[in-house]
Amino acid sequence: MKHLFIILLFFTFSNTKNCNNKKTTDIHKDQTIQETIPSKFYIITLNGKDISEEKLHITFDKKSNSTYGFSGCNTFSCSYTDNKEIVSFESPISTKMYCEKKIKLEDSFLKSIIQSKSKHIKQDSLFLRDKNKKVLISGIRAKEE
Repeated sequence: MKHLFIILLFFTFSNTKNCNNKKTTDIHKDQTIQETIPSKFYIITLNGKDISEEKLHITFDKKSNSTYGFSGCNTFSCSYTDNKEIVSFESPISTKMYCEKKIKLEDSFLKSIIQSKSKHIKQDSLFLRDKNKKVLISGIRAKEE
């Protein structure tokens, strides 16, 4: 009887470990799937100024290493490379509408994207920083539509 009890305990604890491994594997699968889904962020601050009312946004598509969005007047896109938090953006291309009131905002936004050297996402917040670790752009993840 004593041996049977020990054997049952052994199987119970060894089986628990297998469940945890499956759970960990499922979590990693979910993270991988989430990383391949394009992530859209609404821009909250640009160079320390609150611009949340302007409705600028940027979307990161990790699958194609491209980013695109709305820069105030025009839409833009560019490719990027990242390695953990280090990021490098190519020069963005954009549509060519002229919006006199938004041109400074748009120029500042696109310039800040190019100057960004690190990308940090913490929960639902995005931070793009320059080489001196100064936050150039901050944003919040868009809710799924």
